[in-house]
Amino acid sequence: MVTERRGFTMTYKKDTVDGFFCPSKIFMQDAKEAQKPDSPHNKITKTCESGFFDWLAPHYDRLQPAMDPSRYQAHSIILDILNTIEPEPEKFLDLGCHTGMLTSQILELFPEAHVVAIDGSIAMLEEARINLEEFSDRITLAKADFRDRWEDAIDGDVDVIVHYASLCYIPHDALREVYTRLVKILKPGGWFLHCDLTEERLPEPVKRIAANIREYQRNSVVDDIPDGERLLKRLEQVKNANVKKGRLVEIPALPEQQIAWLVGAGFEFATRIYQDWRLSLFLARKPE
Repeated sequence: MVTERRGFTMTYKKDTVDGFFCPSKIFMQDAKEAQKPDSPHNKITKTCESGFFDWLAPHYDRLQPAMDPSRYQAHSIILDILNTIEPEPEKFLDLGCHTGMLTSQILELFPEAHVVAIDGSIAMLEEARINLEEFSDRITLAKADFRDRWEDAIDGDVDVIVHYASLCYIPHDALREVYTRLVKILKPGGWFLHCDLTEERLPEPVKRIAANIREYQRNSVVDDIPDGERLLKRLEQVKNANVKKGRLVEIPALPEQQIAWLVGAGFEFATRIYQDWRLSLFLARKPE
C-alpha cells in the first residue's frame, strides 16, 4: 500500500528500510523531490553525511559512554525543563533523533503526546523503530536531511522542538537556515531546547585540562565496550576523512554565535542554561 503526503511517499512494508513501515512510521522523501535541483554545496555533503551516520548507527548507543559521557545528565536536564512547561506540550519535534533514546524518554514523560522524530540516516531510524516499538501509536519517524523539506512530515505546528548533538556537524550557513525554519513550525510561545557541541574560547591551560578529562572519560569506559577501541578509531578516521573533504565541519560554532543566530532567526530570546566542557544546552522561545 502506498499513499502520498506533501513531498513524502509512505510505503507500508514490514521489517524493511525501504519506506514507511509498521509498527512505527518512517516517511521517505519522494524520489522526484530528491531529484530537484540542489545547491552545489548540498550535493557535496548530503550523501556523505548520511553514509557516515549509517555506519555509526549500529554502534551508536554502546559507544555513547566513550563518545558523549554527558548525554545522560543533559537528557535529565532537558526532561526537567520539559516537565515545567505549561500548558503541558502535546506535540514534539525531535530533530536528529538518532536511535530514539531522548524520544522514548519524552514519550514516557508525556503519555498523551505525539513525537515526530527526524533523522537523515535510515540506519539510525531503523534502530529507533525497534527501540520505540511500544510507542508506535504516538511516534512518527521521518527520514530527511536537515536541508530537505522535513517540515512536510509535520501536520501543523508543534509545541516543543528538541535537538541533541546533530546540528554541530552541518556547515554554519545551513545551521542558520535550520533555525529560521524551526521558528516557522513552532506555535506562538513554543520552545526550542537545543543541545549540541560548541567551540569554547578557553585559555590554553584550560583546553589541556578539558582534553585530559575527555581522554580520561574515554579510557575509563572503552575497555567495557566490545571492540570499543577499534570502533572509536574507525569513527575518528571516518569523521576526519569527511572533514578533510569539506563534507562535515571540524569546529562547531561558538555559544555566542549560536545565541545570535537563534535570535536573528526570530526567536524571542535564546540563552545557554547548561554547559559541560564542549556540550551546551540552549533554551529559546518563539514570541507569543
